[in-house]
Amino acid sequence: MTTVAATPAKDTERRGRRAIKAARTRANIEAAALRLFHEQGFEATTIDQIAKAADIAPRTFFRYFPSKDAVLFGDLSEELDHVRRALDERAEDEHPMRALAVAMLDGAERIEADRDQHLMRAELLNALDSTGEYEMHLMRQRWMQDLTELVAEHLGTDTSCDPRPGAWSMTMVSCFGAAMHSWLTRRDGTTLRTILTEVLSSTAGGLGEAAQQARDGAHPRTQT
Repeated sequence: MTTVAATPAKDTERRGRRAIKAARTRANIEAAALRLFHEQGFEATTIDQIAKAADIAPRTFFRYFPSKDAVLFGDLSEELDHVRRALDERAEDEHPMRALAVAMLDGAERIEADRDQHLMRAELLNALDSTGEYEMHLMRQRWMQDLTELVAEHLGTDTSCDPRPGAWSMTMVSCFGAAMHSWLTRRDGTTLRTILTEVLSSTAGGLGEAAQQARDGAHPRTQT
């Protein structure tokens, strides 16, 4: 029997189909979990219940999420991969903050497709007890640390003596957080990408003026 070798085009097509299927399964797990968290509480919901609601085996759940906490707080490792790809795809002489902006604007478009789901997640996070709040704080700290290290690696610098990766990462994450909060609370139909673009633009303008003032050695203007 003659075996027909797979062509690169067919391999690419198969990988594309697998990626679409994986994304659909992941979205179903996330939707089922958030619905159960909302209906019966985060602590009372088990992974077995989530798997049953998503019509998957419990072991399949762990292929997509390491824990139910990762569903509630979001899988930051996936977002870090998006940032890593954005940094790798940009020119070496381009400012890392530009690459971070590209990654976050792309993320904004992905998030916009699931506004109701993100509203539900925001409500659940706001209702966390002190233990949950502390866990969320730790996850955000780890995310910031990982992002800072990623930017430092791209620059070829050491965060112990170079404050720039940390400063840039904190600035961009703060801009995204502020835009996200505004998007979830507004009801005028403005897209997250539009809000984020406005926040980034105004922040960049303010930082530019602050930097110019520092270079000029000028004192802040005071009102009389």
